[in-house]
Amino acid sequence: MAPRQVELQLGHMCNNRCTFCVSGQETELGRAGPAPTAPAIEQLRAARASGAERITLLGGEPTLQPGFLAIVQEAARLGFSEIVVFTNGAKTARLDYIDEIIAAGQGKVTWRLSFQGATREAHEATTRKPGSFARLVSTLQNLHTRRQIITVNMCVVSSNYTSVTEFPRLLLPYGVRQLHLDMMRPLDAGQRTEEELAETLPRYSDLAVPLTLMIAGFPPGFDVNIGNLPYCVAPHLTPWIHHDGEPTDMVAVDGNQRFSRPLDKYLTKRRDKLHLPSCASCAFAPRCSGIFETYARLKGTDEFSPVDLTALQRADPEGRLRPLRLRLLVQGWSPPPPLKISEEHSDDHSYRLILEAPKSQITVELRAPGSGLASTREAALWVANSQGDKALVAEAIRSLWAWISREEDVLHPLGDDAFTSVAPTVAARLRRLRDCAPFGMLRWKELRVSAGGTRAEILWQGPSGEQALLWLAEQQGRATGGYRIVAGEATEALIFGLREIIKALRRPLASVQRSDIGT
Repeated sequence: MAPRQVELQLGHMCNNRCTFCVSGQETELGRAGPAPTAPAIEQLRAARASGAERITLLGGEPTLQPGFLAIVQEAARLGFSEIVVFTNGAKTARLDYIDEIIAAGQGKVTWRLSFQGATREAHEATTRKPGSFARLVSTLQNLHTRRQIITVNMCVVSSNYTSVTEFPRLLLPYGVRQLHLDMMRPLDAGQRTEEELAETLPRYSDLAVPLTLMIAGFPPGFDVNIGNLPYCVAPHLTPWIHHDGEPTDMVAVDGNQRFSRPLDKYLTKRRDKLHLPSCASCAFAPRCSGIFETYARLKGTDEFSPVDLTALQRADPEGRLRPLRLRLLVQGWSPPPPLKISEEHSDDHSYRLILEAPKSQITVELRAPGSGLASTREAALWVANSQGDKALVAEAIRSLWAWISREEDVLHPLGDDAFTSVAPTVAARLRRLRDCAPFGMLRWKELRVSAGGTRAEILWQGPSGEQALLWLAEQQGRATGGYRIVAGEATEALIFGLREIIKALRRPLASVQRSDIGT
């Protein structure tokens, strides 16, 4: 299936001379000039015919191309739902020219402004074009006047990264919807010496503080994307870091103004990246595309180290990175043979494993701590479904629980009710206890089921080794229960914990999923 968005480079001609970009260098060397319009329109038609709905027009500076307005007009006529104009804002400092583009795009234009610094000094040190910042701010003002959709892009280099703390003050008054910051890609910089590249590339670990301050300056929910920053240098910024993106085709031009075939943007952008051997054990391994080879050669790799569960917990007090943390809990575990892990999935709230063997399949999930079959303070174990050999299913669940709980504080352990049906009133009360655990300083040690599922016994232990046994039963459809002290004295910790347990049992049952799998 073809990507729904395509980036079309209209040519290298540009009126900036950015330190990180090949286009300004090609223009300065006299190798970039006006590009013919007809081939660009052919590319538009091919993209639309393939099913693309969003087109991004970029350069160089696309507005410098003689056929730019005709290309925008044709994109609108072809039915693209969104036409993104990626511009440095030089020509669009004129309000009348913005109006021409809006008219050509028939209301489908959105704008991506190339701010290469949040201050005049940083921007112009990067673009090497005096006056470029003022013209871009004029464009920003003009677009706001016309109530246009505005996003902003910056390539992070040594000359601009400290300025990013000023972006909230610069952009928020104009209703900018998104800020995308991307790490400089050395292969896109043109013909540069090693010394020039070393000077232009910032050290990634130096970015953490200004980026953190910048994000704090935006209101919650503002769309900030930090592209290709290795996660390990700033794990706390993970909610804003992105490697790759939506499937996108890009069509580039060479020095002879010939278009390439459509290329997978993110696959192409990975070709000069590498992973260190230690990256395999990192929590971010599935989502990190690595570091640029040139960066590793010029800046070294001493700042990169794998992120383990402890580091991830420390960087993520709000639980935004929970799927990564859940994946780390499973790392190194192997299911009992003949089961094998066939698939892994994660979303914003859970991490899922599908285990398969001939005639058997189990889908297990790790979720936020709380209910489920069993739970530590880091994760709850759930079984979404299971089929096949019941003994093998039970062995796999016990094995996984032993692995994820080996160094974790347990809220409630895996009990017998995970593998056998229990009476409804007993099951309901067990769910209440799992929802509310822990209870003071008591530790839930074990859960046994007997009498054909009509009786459950839970052993609780206090901080001095004192123990109490709680029993829950069903007799002729009626819920019964009680407790007794089975070891040590009735300490304050034991009495307080038992009182909290009784309170939990008296709570109305919340609408929650059954925590037994009934194998």
